[in-house]
Amino acid sequence: MRRFSERDYLALKRAPDVAYDLAGGPSLVQHGTRVVVSQLSKYASEQDDHLKTFMPIDVAVDVDRAAKSPVITSRMAEMLGFRLVPLDEAVKAEPGLSEGDALQIMDEATELWRMTRAAFADGRIDALEKKTLCLQLHQLIRAAGAILEKLERI
Repeated sequence: MRRFSERDYLALKRAPDVAYDLAGGPSLVQHGTRVVVSQLSKYASEQDDHLKTFMPIDVAVDVDRAAKSPVITSRMAEMLGFRLVPLDEAVKAEPGLSEGDALQIMDEATELWRMTRAAFADGRIDALEKKTLCLQLHQLIRAAGAILEKLERI
């Protein structure tokens, strides 16, 4: 018997799609890993014939590296009750909190607000709008996480 719910496993299927978007799409990602676009698509597919096809860990690391964010690895850690944080060396190398950080988060939040208003304009959110809203929300979370890390060091 598997330990996690179907919802958890579906979240593992959705994480690669977000990472692909952050990395510029599966066509670009394939060049930094050992699999091709068709296989990358299967890892993110929720269709019945691909529901049990999950990304191998080496490919997940390649995709997260291409996304410049541990999207897939973070999802796995969350399922296990953990949260990923940068290594001390990486954190110390970053500059301190700046006005640019505040502007970055404002820009990301404003873009999310604009995209959400546009998505709700017709009274429903279609698949493409859902995908772009998720991507924008992840970018906002990334910007907020950077500020949080810097504030915690102060």
